[in-house]
Amino acid sequence: MKNVIIGFLCVTILTGLMSCEKEKFNPSEAEDIVDLGGGTWAQGNIDKWISDSLTTPYNISAKYKWDAFEDIGDISYTIVPPKEEYIVPILSAIRKTWIAPYTSMGSPDFFNKISPKIIYMIGSPAYEQSGAIKLGVAEGGKKIILLAINYTKVKGMQGYNVADSFWIKQMFLTIQHEFGHILHQNILYPIDFKNLNPSLITSNWQDYTDEKALRDGFITAYSMNTVDDDFVEMISHLLVNGNEWFEQMIASIPEGVSDRGTTRDQAVSRLRTKKSIIVNYYKQAWNIDFAQLQTKVRTAVDGLLY
Repeated sequence: MKNVIIGFLCVTILTGLMSCEKEKFNPSEAEDIVDLGGGTWAQGNIDKWISDSLTTPYNISAKYKWDAFEDIGDISYTIVPPKEEYIVPILSAIRKTWIAPYTSMGSPDFFNKISPKIIYMIGSPAYEQSGAIKLGVAEGGKKIILLAINYTKVKGMQGYNVADSFWIKQMFLTIQHEFGHILHQNILYPIDFKNLNPSLITSNWQDYTDEKALRDGFITAYSMNTVDDDFVEMISHLLVNGNEWFEQMIASIPEGVSDRGTTRDQAVSRLRTKKSIIVNYYKQAWNIDFAQLQTKVRTAVDGLLY
């Protein structure tokens, strides 16, 4: 997983869908930004919250100030620091939608042992010339880099509206996607999952829309990248979006045969089989009731978005 971009978070900004303005950064002003050019700083209330709420109970640290020695993967774009007033609300949301549901279902030792140890926060998304943006990067199961913090609001933050839910939902999906990888890297999922649609896996997943991928039995286009990504995309979307959303996706699959030869019945069967394997995997491998976990995650997500 090292230096692998979470591809399902590469989204294209389309006219009429949403708009955002790139935050501008003037390198000549770098000396005015703490920790971006050798500045010094004293730990404050944010750092105490991180220590008390993440590091001490869960062995997770969060970094939000620039560190020239921090590995941020292949992000070679101009990026800006996060707004400090966003740090605690967003980390609190992550704790409610990811940490709390898992730790309530299993022992603290289980979560503390295998969870990523660093959450590194960056204010802006990483823009590509194509118009796509990167919102999250996974680093070897030990670190999650979260981008677009300055666009990410949850209910209760000043100026929040429902349109902001896109950004925070992508962040929730990032966390659940990466943690799903960590789970299967510790205990592999059943071989039956690998055998569901191996011929349809492709590194050219960018050539497909989510709608086309769904017609072949994939929950998103990025699910087609590898079998591992297929597995964790199912986990992340089932947890964050829920069963009702899953059933709506299935209902939206049109009759007929896809461009790659998949009938509607085959696509539906694959998706339902994938879900069944995941439910059984969580119970047998981790002694976690997936339905209960899903309810806890969904309740937390809805409470923070709507």
